[in-house]
Amino acid sequence: MVVPDPVLSRRAWFAGIVSGASMLAAACSSPGAVVLDTPEGRVLQYEGDDALILVSGMQPTYRLGESMRLNLMVNNQSTSLIEVRLRTKLLGRGDQPVVQAEPALLDVKPDDASNVDQVLPLGLDLLPGDYTLSVEVPPWKRDGRDFGRGATLRTSVHLDAAS
Repeated sequence: MVVPDPVLSRRAWFAGIVSGASMLAAACSSPGAVVLDTPEGRVLQYEGDDALILVSGMQPTYRLGESMRLNLMVNNQSTSLIEVRLRTKLLGRGDQPVVQAEPALLDVKPDDASNVDQVLPLGLDLLPGDYTLSVEVPPWKRDGRDFGRGATLRTSVHLDAAS
């Protein structure tokens, strides 16, 4: 008679639970941020919870001393006014902010859109290399209450040495 190894059985059981939980989480999650490369530049897009958020104007590569000029747009697809806060940061190693813009607060009417331009100066004190552009969108306010899950839109950016 062969006795099954209890450690292997526990491992197989645990792997099945983790796999099933991962599939359930993926099926229940809202669509995440998408990175689109267009002829005009890279666009970050998030759509969910009655809002469409677009970040445009970024390039995959910059030179130190230049500035990232971004346009952040929020399209309210609901029937109520929403208040959205946007936090734009350039992250270095360990996701530590190295440059950040003042948070932007947009009031967006129902079935309308609002946008704001932001500039991130890429000082000569930064090191050349790979960084991450991050735009955090915490849950927004609708009818005075927190609404939506919030989102973080991220993309990689490379900084070259100044010429």
